[in-house]
Amino acid sequence: MSVNVLLTPASEALSSKQAIWQQIDDFALDALYEEINLENKPGLVCPSGNGSHTDMSYDTFIASIKSLRGYFATLSAFGYDNRDFDDIKNTGIRQETKMRHATNNINTHKGAIFNLGFASAAIGKCLQGNEPLTTKNICAQIVKNWQYDLTQRLERKADSHGQQMYQKYGVTGAIEMVSTGFQIIQNIALPCFYETLYRTQDFEKAAMQTLMTLIASLSDTNLVWRGGLSDLRNAQTMAKQFLQAGGVHQPKWRQAVRMINRYFIHRNLSPGGSADLLAVTIFFYKVENEFNPSI
Repeated sequence: MSVNVLLTPASEALSSKQAIWQQIDDFALDALYEEINLENKPGLVCPSGNGSHTDMSYDTFIASIKSLRGYFATLSAFGYDNRDFDDIKNTGIRQETKMRHATNNINTHKGAIFNLGFASAAIGKCLQGNEPLTTKNICAQIVKNWQYDLTQRLERKADSHGQQMYQKYGVTGAIEMVSTGFQIIQNIALPCFYETLYRTQDFEKAAMQTLMTLIASLSDTNLVWRGGLSDLRNAQTMAKQFLQAGGVHQPKWRQAVRMINRYFIHRNLSPGGSADLLAVTIFFYKVENEFNPSI
C-alpha cells in the first residue's frame, strides 16, 4: 500500500534547505577530492606519491575526507540559523578530533575544516538574506559576521606552526586569510581558474595553473615552516618562472611541473597552504556555477 505524504509549506521549506545544505556538503567534499587527485602537485600528496610527506599518503587523505561528511552541511545550517561563533568554533574542534581519529592523529585537513567551514557558514548567511551565492557575497559575509571574532577572540596557540612563523618572520596564516575574506582567491586564484578553464576546457589544467599561481603569490606558512624565507622565495620564483613560460599552456607543462616537484621533494617543501586555498577556489567555482549558471 502506498502512502502519499503531504508536505506543509513549512516542511517543504525545511526539506528544500536541507537539500541545499547537503549540496554544499557535497561540493566541499568534491573540492577536496579534486585537490588530492591532482597529480604531480609540487611536494604534495597525490594518487601516485606522497610528495615531501613521510607521515601521510593518498589513502590517509581519502579517509580524512570521508570523515568530514556532514560537517559542511551542519555549518551551512548554523550560518542560516545565526548560531554563535563559539558554536561554529566548537563544532570545528570536534570535527578535527573526528578527522584525527580517522587518520591516526595525522593532520590532513585542519585547514579545510577551518577554511571551508567558514565559507559554508557564510553561504547559510547569504541564503538567509536572499543574496546570490557569489564568491564576493560569501566572503563579504565572513568579514561582516566573524572578522572580529576570528581576529580578536579566537585563541592562537603559541606553539602552532602558524604562530611560530608569524612571530619569527611576520608571515600571516589561515586566520588572517579567512577573516579578510579570502582576498587572494577573489582577486587572483578564482579569476585564474575561470580564465584557464575557459581557455583550455580542461579541469586539470585549470587546477594546476591555479595552484602554481597560488604558490607564486602566497607567503605559504607551510613552506616557511619547512624551509624558511629563502626556500619560500625559491618556491615562489620557480612557480613564477613556470607561469611566465606559459604555465599549463606550454607544450611540456607536465614535465615542467615534475621538475618543480622533484626540487620540492629534495628540499622537503610542501605548499600545504596553497593546496588548501586551491580546494576553496574549486569549492567557490562549484557553488557559483550551480547557483549562478550565467557566471
